[in-house]
Amino acid sequence: MDKTWKLQRYDRKDYSELVDFPVEIVGRDGVVRRYAFEDSIRLYQRRITFAPVRYADPDLIRAEVNHCQSRIDQLRRSYFHRFGWGTPEGQRPPEEAFDTLCGEIAAFLCRVLACEGRPDIRFDRLECQGTAGEAGEMSTWYLTADAGAPAGMVLYVHRFPMPSLEPTSGPKPRSSKDPTRERFFGQVRALERSGRCGGDSEKLLAFHHTVDCGFVLSGRAADFEAFVGARHEQPRVELAPTPWDEVLEIVRKGDYEAGLSRCRQLVGEQPYHRNGYVMGAMLACFLGDSVVAEDIAMLGSRYFPKDGAIHYYLGLAQGRLGLAEEGERSLRHAIDVAPQLVAARIALGVQYLHQGMSGDARRVLALPQDVQPDDRRAAAEVERLHQWMRWRGHMWAVGAALLVASVVATVLVGLPGLLPGILGTGVIAGGWYAFHRQLEAVVARQHFEEISQGLRRLHRSGRDQLAS
Repeated sequence: MDKTWKLQRYDRKDYSELVDFPVEIVGRDGVVRRYAFEDSIRLYQRRITFAPVRYADPDLIRAEVNHCQSRIDQLRRSYFHRFGWGTPEGQRPPEEAFDTLCGEIAAFLCRVLACEGRPDIRFDRLECQGTAGEAGEMSTWYLTADAGAPAGMVLYVHRFPMPSLEPTSGPKPRSSKDPTRERFFGQVRALERSGRCGGDSEKLLAFHHTVDCGFVLSGRAADFEAFVGARHEQPRVELAPTPWDEVLEIVRKGDYEAGLSRCRQLVGEQPYHRNGYVMGAMLACFLGDSVVAEDIAMLGSRYFPKDGAIHYYLGLAQGRLGLAEEGERSLRHAIDVAPQLVAARIALGVQYLHQGMSGDARRVLALPQDVQPDDRRAAAEVERLHQWMRWRGHMWAVGAALLVASVVATVLVGLPGLLPGILGTGVIAGGWYAFHRQLEAVVARQHFEEISQGLRRLHRSGRDQLAS
């Protein structure tokens, strides 16, 4: 019945109406939040990626993926309707050439060209590789301000295949590289190299990619200024992004493997870059590469011995490598230097509960009264663990009482007195099984939320550093 009700909810969704931006989206916690166009697209693409984690039933996975893809199409269609470019008489409508990617391209160009309204541009197709409109296609377009413009820019539009989604216990890194994405990133790297040579060679002006598409804008710097210079009377001063800004952008786009590689490069070049160690260890833990996570966190702990986040990821990695004692010490040290770090308390508390050390688990999960938790969602997880521990205690008490009653009844009436004992054994076994299933669910939820929690943690630490 629960599955049928969920499927009916998906069937009742309406994707035909146009939406305004920023768009309001109701989260799983019931809170309405406002998202810019690109943030809303990333939100639904992330839900597609984690659909096999949230659901084990293939029908529910398929319904969730179809719903999120329909929302993405609706958002892109709405954005192009409100901010897309116009089409001269006699030209093909953009929807025929780009389908729903029109909205994604319009948002990219509006951001790059600093347009407050619709971009005044003209598209002329130069080349198309692959089947038009299908995954693997790369089309090349020449962009000009009008039909008689002396100069323009080149836009490459790549379409990526969507990864196959199957029920799984957790997200797994891709085992093989996708040639279409490799072609996209290879083109970006080639244009970056050519841009350093100087002269009038083709240069990389901007690029953008999501799960299902990638755009590369190239041309000469003078041509780019011809597009944007007329809109800005005052000269603009733009600061080049730092290596850390590049890491954040890569992670926000969901390319965690590339983000991990950049973090390892970053800490190699800047040994005292604390955020690089934290982000690198977090991504390695999320991707299941515990050896790399331990290596990064161990090195970071030498430079930052009193950083709770680094020791937390070190403890996670050591525990997953089978180094139980070392992992416990690292998690305890993380709690000692950062009492507000709830994720470390959950990890150590779950470890104690698996070992049957309920008293130690309660002490670890209990936050001091003068300490505010660093993450409200993780704090709610701690409260749920306390509730389950109380429920387990009640179940065991009922089971123990039934066992004692069975012993007494067996002495008095013989074999019929065993019935309460059988029932009591079932109550204890059922409570034990349900409790351990809940512990597994806690671990899965923590892994599912690791990236979002870690990014919030890094943003808070960044604000604290600015305040100090």
